[in-house]
Parts: sequence; structure tokens; C-alpha cells
Amino acid sequence: MSQENPEHLLALGSCELDLARGLLLRDGKPVALRSKAFDLLTYLSRNVGRVATKSELISAVWPDVFVTEDSLTQAVRELRKALQDESQTIIRTVAKRGYVLSLLDAPKPERSGQPSVAVLRFSNEGAPEDTPLVDGFAEDIVNALARFGTVIVLARNSGFAFVSDSASDWRAIGDSLGATYLVRGRATTRADGMRVTVSLITASTGGVLWSDNFSASGGQIFDMQEEIARRVVNRLVARLDDAGIKQATPKPTDSLAAYELLLRGLARLRGYGDDDNEAARSLFQAAVEKDPTYALAHSYIALADLIIGGYAEASPALLGSVIDRAECAVTLAPEEPRCHRVLALAFLSARRFEAAEHHLQRALDLNPNDADTIAQMGYLLTMRGRPLEALAALDSAIRINPIHPDWYHYDRSIALYSSGDYKAALLSMSKLPLKTPWRLTRLAACHAQLGDLKEAQSIIAEVKRIAPDYSPLEFALSRIAFEHASDIEHFIAGVAKAFAAYEAGLVGALPGHRE
Repeated sequence: MSQENPEHLLALGSCELDLARGLLLRDGKPVALRSKAFDLLTYLSRNVGRVATKSELISAVWPDVFVTEDSLTQAVRELRKALQDESQTIIRTVAKRGYVLSLLDAPKPERSGQPSVAVLRFSNEGAPEDTPLVDGFAEDIVNALARFGTVIVLARNSGFAFVSDSASDWRAIGDSLGATYLVRGRATTRADGMRVTVSLITASTGGVLWSDNFSASGGQIFDMQEEIARRVVNRLVARLDDAGIKQATPKPTDSLAAYELLLRGLARLRGYGDDDNEAARSLFQAAVEKDPTYALAHSYIALADLIIGGYAEASPALLGSVIDRAECAVTLAPEEPRCHRVLALAFLSARRFEAAEHHLQRALDLNPNDADTIAQMGYLLTMRGRPLEALAALDSAIRINPIHPDWYHYDRSIALYSSGDYKAALLSMSKLPLKTPWRLTRLAACHAQLGDLKEAQSIIAEVKRIAPDYSPLEFALSRIAFEHASDIEHFIAGVAKAFAAYEAGLVGALPGHRE
């Protein structure tokens, strides 16, 4: 894909949502929206494919003001008019619950010659609070499918942008994702287990290749996930090495309660609330208490600790405990790729580069089509001074996961900067919706390297305004785990240019100063 083309703007019918600039565009021109309507669209875009309840939307958009549902209805009406969504296929009403944003017109990735399959978000036919369990169950089917290695399995973020709705346009979804086949499902959780209906669909025609009902309780749920994956693949390929999948299947927990706690923890870990990481860690810890040998729970405790500690900013003592726990998880489940991936992240934060690359490669050997692991390999390669290899890996990850998390843009911008392509790095960094001091500093460095010193000066002024005690140069030395001093110096050179422009502006603004 062209680096000049903002290929991952959110396509909504005839419009594009650019969260980085806070604009809704049609034919490149802004579409007028009231601020609350735009806030509503922003919130829905961060919860694509998930039903957002009316009370949730009112709390998010009008947090400090009492309003009735009429205000929400009016904002939805304004959005549909702006999006030309008369058929209500972009913002869909879910009776007696709320609204859901559908991405039927998302950017279309290029198809590869190899067949690809996307698992859509399963419809939860039970209580709303069981949604994390249903999502987690479907995500584990994604992981089970990927271990076969016979088809490309699109990442969770892409498939879960669409809900398994009987009224969906399967061909449009397939085109949006670049998927040859779609897996859709409905699930109901019960006190002792789960009931699931799953269908395999040919995206181009909407024809159902296979459909079946499943019911399981306790540890049988894990067998059910593998059976669903096995039946899907049996329909996609003529031959299947059954022994291979059994060998590559990690031992699941024997505790259904531990599994449910893990899924709820993962749902919190993906959030951006102030207490999400701590809450996720508590749930993972509770899972370990239910099953002390649960490798994934140990692994995600390590990941939560790493995130809370600030990755490479974490103290040596914390990094040591994170590595110990992540190594324990790998020992408990040596064939579970996610455990190797978490251990690799811990090693990278500790600047143990060889060990990090070894375990990321091991994760890819076990699951070669895991987009997040491929993207994280790209980041590691950048840290090791190989940005061109990194960009190839990141582009491959984006093809598998076209609707990906924001951190893909961040990692890609670092690789582009390291390769000297400052304009493309600026484009990738500007796609990130959150303007933290650190991200603003990276934007300023890109502008400075491009010679746009006035813009660099303006951005550093904003950094100083929102974080007067923040030192980007110190942060660069402690936060980014570059292996080679030359890569650190290259980045700091851009930051130094931006600060020089800022300080020159301050001098020029002093009373009586003359050139």
C-alpha cells in the first residue's frame, strides 16, 4: 500500500472518520457535525461491532449533564443524516438496548492467493455481562484455527469488527476484510457451560458450507473449540493432519471458573480506563488461584505487570519478577504461542534482545499467521536496527489484521523514522488519537527532521503546556529499548532540533530582542 495514502481511515459509507484530526470527511472535505454528535461517533468507532447501550452512550457523551434519551436520539439522527445512512446500516438500532456501528464499508485490503478465513464476533444471546465470555470463546476459536497453518486466519480485531448478524451482507464483509470465508456464531452461556451455533460461509456468495450446534460444560468447552476449528478446516482443505493439531494444542485449564476469569481479565486488559490494567491483573490472579497450573493466566499476570511498570521503564526488580513468571508460563505450556510472545516482550523490555527474538520466533513457529506477534516482531527488528525488515513484517501484519489496534501505527512510525522516511513516519504517528507528551514529541521530531521548524516549535510548546516537568530526552533514553546507540542518537537528533526551534522562538519573543 502507498505510504502517502491514509489507508486506515475509518470508512463509513461515503464518509471517512479521521480521529487523528477530529474530522468526518466526504470527498476529503469536512462534514459539519455538532460536538456532541462527533463525540458519539467517536465513542461508537472505538466499540465497533459491539452493542453500546443507551445509558452507556449517555454517560460517555454527556458525563456531567443530565439529559434524556431524546438528546441521544437527536445525535444519532444527525449522524445518520451526515453519513447519508438512510437505511441505518452503518449505525444500527438494537431494539431495547442501544446502537452498534457497522464497518461494511471499511478499507478493502488486497487479497492474497491463499484462502483466508475471518471469525466474526459471536452474537451473545444471553445476559449482557456475559459478552466477555462469548468474545473470549470466539477468540480461542481464532487461535485454534491459526494453529492448523493451512489457511490465513485474520486477527481478532478485524473479524470482531463485525457481528454475526443474520441480516448482514456477507459479501460486503468479505470484501472489507479480504476474507474468502467467514465463521459466524451465536452463543448462550449457562451456569455449567455454553451452547453454540456455528456456520461457515463463502463470503463471495453468502452460501453456507457447513453449520452445526454444539453444547458443552466444564472442561468439555475446550474440546468443543477444537472440534469447531477442526470441522471448519475440514471444509476448507481436502486433507488434515489431525496428529499435528493435537500436538500443537496447548493443555487447557481444568477449571471453567479459571477460564471465565481469564476471559474477563482479557476484556479489561484491552481497555483504556485508568484502572483497567490493575483490574485485569486481579482477575488473572484469581484465575491462578482457581488453577495454579494455568499457563495463560500466569503469562497475562506477567504482561499486566509489564504494562503497569511501563515496559522498559520498569525497575530491574520488577522486570526480573515478570520474566520469572513468564518463563514459568512457558514451562507450563511450551506449545502455547501467546506465552512465548509475552516472555519475548519481557526480555525486550530488559534489553535482552537475542532472547526476545528467539521467543518471538518460537511464537511464530507455533502460529505463523498471528498478526500481533508478526507486528511485535517488526517492533523488535526496529529496536535491533533493522527497520526495513521491520516494515516488511508490519505490512504483513496489517494485511492479516486490516482493522488493527492503534499501536500498529505507533510501531510503524518508529520503523519509518529509523529508516529515514520522516514524512511517512509523521503520517503514521498522526493517526494515533491520543496526543500524549511522548507522542507529541515524536511528531515534533518528524517535523524537525523535515525542516518544518515552525510546526515543531508549536508542538513542543503544546508539550510544555500539558506537561511542564516532562523531559523527552530523558524519556527517550529510558523508554525506547534500542539495541544500538546510533539509533538512540538518530531519534534524539530530531528531538533536539525541535527543542532548539522552540527555544529560539522563546528568545525571539523576549521584549527588546532583535535579530
